[in-house]
Amino acid sequence: MKRILLLLSPSRLSSTCIDRALRSAGEPETELTVVFILDTAMTEDVRARLKDLGFLGKVPGSRLLSQVRDEQERQGRNELAKIEREAERRGVSLGTKLVVGDFLSESLEVAGAESADVIFVARRERPRLSRLIGG
Repeated sequence: MKRILLLLSPSRLSSTCIDRALRSAGEPETELTVVFILDTAMTEDVRARLKDLGFLGKVPGSRLLSQVRDEQERQGRNELAKIEREAERRGVSLGTKLVVGDFLSESLEVAGAESADVIFVARRERPRLSRLIGG
């Protein structure tokens, strides 16, 4: 059986990449696993930049980061549900996971555990807030 892995995160969402992975997984005897990684490096980067700028104090900063993490998780679960619906519509065998950690480390760990034949990953897209804060 051919195993395909699609890696996503809040900063790595691409409808083109998702569609290509679903199309490839539509082949006979092919299984797709979609992993949405809540990238801790991204939230840590935002926290560090806001702290360095003196933008937020400790308590408001913690609250903001908690809200950012909650929003990322909500976004991840919604994206996985949307992909599950589309996979079902196309008759694609699908498994999904939501994991928390560094994108690269988690990607390598999942790729090894899944023994994927093909891996789809979109390039990192930086949101406006990130570009504003980080240049």
